[in-house]
Amino acid sequence: MSYIRDVATDLPCATKLTRALGNALRTARQAEGLTQAQLAQRAGIARQKLIQLEQGKPGVAMAAYTAALDALGLQLALQPTQLRITDYPQLKRLAWNRPGDDLVTERDALALYERNWRLVDQEQMPARERELLQRLVQKHGGGILHV
Repeated sequence: MSYIRDVATDLPCATKLTRALGNALRTARQAEGLTQAQLAQRAGIARQKLIQLEQGKPGVAMAAYTAALDALGLQLALQPTQLRITDYPQLKRLAWNRPGDDLVTERDALALYERNWRLVDQEQMPARERELLQRLVQKHGGGILHV
């Protein structure tokens, strides 16, 4: 096994991404009314490889994913990770002027916490939200909560 394959299969985020991509490919294929064999032929890959793609196997080469996407007339678009405000009570409190099910990017969520820290009720913050804040600080704040 190669080092890259070992790392990719050990990362939960890689598995989550490949599963989501595989599900999207399957949904698009079915919406087009194509069988796995038909799409595989269009993409120039083996049917077994397409099955692995649709299962979200993280060890499959990106070239296979792009071939399947191209055969379906799709392109991959990257966007910042978003959070649903209503999933986090203190964040919802800070974003009171936004619609109830509004989404914010992770960076914007951290900025809301930092700008309005005086309004955060730390004692009422659920463990899940504390974990989120800690992850945001590590990922986007350089390990420092700027309050």
